[in-house]
Amino acid sequence: MKSFAGAPASGASAAEPPTLRLLSEEFPPINFTEEGRPSGLAVEVVQAVLRRLGQTLPVEFLPWARAYREAQGAEPVALFSAARIPERERLFQWVGPIVTFYSSFYARAGADRLKRFDDARRAADVLVVRDWYTAQQLASEGFRNLRYVNDPVQGLRMLLAGRAPLLASERISMPGTLAAAGIEPSALEEVYTYASSDGYIAFSPGTPRHVVAAWQREVDAMKRDGSFQAIYKRWLPQDIPPR
Repeated sequence: MKSFAGAPASGASAAEPPTLRLLSEEFPPINFTEEGRPSGLAVEVVQAVLRRLGQTLPVEFLPWARAYREAQGAEPVALFSAARIPERERLFQWVGPIVTFYSSFYARAGADRLKRFDDARRAADVLVVRDWYTAQQLASEGFRNLRYVNDPVQGLRMLLAGRAPLLASERISMPGTLAAAGIEPSALEEVYTYASSDGYIAFSPGTPRHVVAAWQREVDAMKRDGSFQAIYKRWLPQDIPPR
C-alpha cells in the first residue's frame, strides 16, 4: 500500500510518513455504509481517485463533529464531503468540487412556507447539527435561536416531537435521513431553501501539499474524461454535476 502519490524518495533510514486517513460520516446518498461497506457518490469518487493513484486506503465513518475536529490537525487527513463555505476556508485544503448541497428549513407537515429568510430568525428555535455547514452559515448570519443536536436523525425526531418549529438541514440527504429515522416523508415540510454550497474533499493542514495537488489533478482528469459525471448521474440523476 502506497502512502502518498508523488512523495519524494527517501533513504532506508528515513521515517515513513503517516498514512493518509480518510474520514467520512453517515450522509446518504453522498457517503454512507451499506452492509458494512462504504458507499455513495463521494465514496465512489474517492475510490476512483485512489485507484488512479495506485493506492488502497480504508474509509473511517465517524460522527461528524469528531471527524470535523480530527481533520483540522497536523496529521494527514481527508474528510468528505464537506461544504466549502467562507467560515471553513482557512481550516482546510480543498479538492473538488464533487457535489452541490442545498440548505433548507424544514417544519412539521402542514406548516406554512416561510416568505423570506429572515422569518426563521423569529422562530422560537432552529435545530441545527453541531459543526454542520448549515449551522455555521446561520451562526454567521447572526441567528441567536440555534439549538444544536448531534446528528440529523436526532434533529428530525425533535422537530416532529414539537421540540422546535424549524430544522435547518440539507436537501439531498433528507430522504436518507428520513429512512434512517423511520419517518415517512409526508410527516415533513420543506418550508424554505436559502443557500447552495459546493461540497469538497477537505484535507487537513497537516496533509502535504503535493498530496492535495495530486488528488485535485485526478478529480480534474475524471471530469475531463467523463468518469466523474457518470458516477454523479448514477447517484443523483436529476442534478447537474459541479464543474
